[in-house]
Amino acid sequence: MNIACDARALVGPSTGVGTWTRQVAAGLAELGHDILLAASKPFRLPDELRHPRIEVLQPPGVPWPGTLWLQTSLPAAIARHGADVLIGSLAIVPRHARVPAVAMVHDLTPRTHPHRHTLANRFCFNAYLESSLDAARAVVVGSEATAAELVTAFPRTVDKLHRIGYGVEASYRPAVDDDGSATRQRFAEGRRYVLHLGTLEPRKGVERLIGAWELLHGRMGEPPDLVLAGAPGWGLRSIEARVASSPLADRIHRPGYVEREASRDLLRHAEVFVLASEAEGFGLPLAEAICCGTPAVASDIPVLRETGGEAALYAPLTESDLAGALERALDPDTASRLRRHAAARTPALRWEPVLRAWEELLSRVVHER
Repeated sequence: MNIACDARALVGPSTGVGTWTRQVAAGLAELGHDILLAASKPFRLPDELRHPRIEVLQPPGVPWPGTLWLQTSLPAAIARHGADVLIGSLAIVPRHARVPAVAMVHDLTPRTHPHRHTLANRFCFNAYLESSLDAARAVVVGSEATAAELVTAFPRTVDKLHRIGYGVEASYRPAVDDDGSATRQRFAEGRRYVLHLGTLEPRKGVERLIGAWELLHGRMGEPPDLVLAGAPGWGLRSIEARVASSPLADRIHRPGYVEREASRDLLRHAEVFVLASEAEGFGLPLAEAICCGTPAVASDIPVLRETGGEAALYAPLTESDLAGALERALDPDTASRLRRHAAARTPALRWEPVLRAWEELLSRVVHER
């Protein structure tokens, strides 16, 4: 197959959707398919996408607004390149596509939590989502929780809905012959640390995590430091103000965006990984932490329970409950139990079954065309 893919998530620092786009494109190329990556702006091609079966569509000479480009210029461009099918990796697909399209809906937060997104993001997603769901030959979600939200909001999607989860690279595994001292020195001044990894924005519950971590200092003698790793996102100013106002600000470390290798090291050597989000489509960093064998704490929301299973502790969306879960996860016996569950959970979180499911679905869409 010749598979076109909306690659706008590869523009700029890689987020969870960027990781998903990169791994799906690379994996389908390894399975023998031709991949055409298309974006409205230039982007740096990651090393794993430097593959003889992967081509990058020349972007417009003048950067277009992404949704306008997708609705007007992209359909003809991918048709000229002989694409058999288009993956709409950001949920939106052309209303009048010349090739069949599959919409990947990672989450519905611009609709369900609009106050947690920029005006531009809300408009581009909400204005085109319904028409995209109608135009797509198939709609994919990464979790049962997202599927339930989507069918509730758009009941007519049920007959074209498919659940295909996410995967974690094989390199995300427990450390061997590395005591983590170099990572702790680099990111936490040599001290143990609790880790948040992901875009720093209000939806991720970062301020709640700071408050919960501060409560630990009243319950434990010398709790680990806090590392907030991730690219700056919308609403960063309130997070910066919360860090600055903390009486323990000198124990909060903000390395900014970290590349994949460094993020893997951070996950491997954290005392606890925390995903305190109020909404997620899957929770990829949680899955990555589990594959690294790291004790994990997550918000008690359906999608994160679905992702983490027994390999994480879950806390309601309050600082006190989150602090309690952190304290339990730092207990050596609990941490050991979580590591055992993580080892058992890891095989279900790898990419191989994900890629085979995508290959099967895309083949069916092309055949039905």
